[in-house]
Amino acid sequence: MKLISVELIGCPKIEARAILPYEDAKDKNKKQFQVLQGALLKVIYKNKNNKEIKKIINAPRGYIYDGATIPFKIGKGNMKLLIPSLFHDLMCEDKSLINYNRNLSSLIFRELLTECGINKIKAQVMYLAVDNFQKFMKGWK
Repeated sequence: MKLISVELIGCPKIEARAILPYEDAKDKNKKQFQVLQGALLKVIYKNKNNKEIKKIINAPRGYIYDGATIPFKIGKGNMKLLIPSLFHDLMCEDKSLINYNRNLSSLIFRELLTECGINKIKAQVMYLAVDNFQKFMKGWK
């Protein structure tokens, strides 16, 4: 599998949302961000049979997600992570978007990181962390 290109179509407008009174503020799974204006992500890759595949991933208006769940300080609070984490969360919630391919979701995440201004070394570290977290902690083989 080889990632050929990742193209953001439109720019999602994302805002932090208030935790509502009935939500537990200490809940690790709280979803802090909401998409106010959606966007699309066009992904082109070659599968294991070297066939070129094109996918469109929709980040819909109203989608709520947690931002970047990073277990260490390399990216905490970095607003440049909101778009890459948005699309990665979408792929994790609906694995059929990328044919159930964990590594492809991680590669897309890395590409979006660099497109959103994260330097290549940090993007590579985050890619490895996310990919290994999905593989070993979430069981996504």
